[in-house]
Amino acid sequence: MPLAVVVTKAGANDGCQTHKVLAALVVRAPAPEVPTDTTDERGRPTARADGAYGNEPSRGRAGSQGFRLYAPGRGQKRPGVGKVRNAVERCHNFFAQFGRVRRRRDRNARNYLGWCQMAACVILLRSGFVR
Repeated sequence: MPLAVVVTKAGANDGCQTHKVLAALVVRAPAPEVPTDTTDERGRPTARADGAYGNEPSRGRAGSQGFRLYAPGRGQKRPGVGKVRNAVERCHNFFAQFGRVRRRRDRNARNYLGWCQMAACVILLRSGFVR
């Protein structure tokens, strides 16, 4: 389910958008119950991504937002990677149901972002997760 929407130019690098996507999330990472000097990576919530995000700068951006990034690095094969990419493509198909979003009638990025966010809300309501 789409939990965040970010509008960028067509040639934008996916890995550089990690910070913006995680900052736009509706669900925030929970604060630690007991403050400690060092944070344990295993205690952070996990964000799954495809290979475009599998580099150290993207992992650092995700860490600054309080998430542990699970993405394959260059040349690595991890179990379930095809499933993650399939989920990304399905999400794009969910948005393609909305003609105004698919055809991008709005040239203003702010208006287009609003339509994408409304489409994400409708997708989430249709899924049955929210009652």
